[in-house]
Amino acid sequence: MKNKFLFNSNKKPKIASVKSQRQLKVAEELRHIISSALLRESFYDEYIKNNNITITEVNVSPDLKNAKVYMMPLGGLNKIDVLNSLNKVTGRLKKIISNNINLRQTPKLTFKIDETFEYAKNIHDILDNIKK
Repeated sequence: MKNKFLFNSNKKPKIASVKSQRQLKVAEELRHIISSALLRESFYDEYIKNNNITITEVNVSPDLKNAKVYMMPLGGLNKIDVLNSLNKVTGRLKKIISNNINLRQTPKLTFKIDETFEYAKNIHDILDNIKK
């Protein structure tokens, strides 16, 4: 029996790794706003106040409702404490973002530790061992 239900769609396949221009622009703008807020605003938290925090990357979902913010404290010290503190002050950060950027909805922020530095260091160490 022949299959009569051939499905031919002209839609482009969704690839998770491909970001739209809008996503990239919003993510970069969020990164700048969060970085400057952490530098200039006071959040009354000792871990945020006493650590220099680098916002390395922001990934925004296609509907712009969620944002993963990758961060790393300078020197990699107190990573977990800084991460917990940042996740506690997301409400204040959302308010700062909504005052500085024009979006329908302010994205829900989720902070994560950026592991790329440690990964790059491990690769560098492996390559150094191969040379010797």
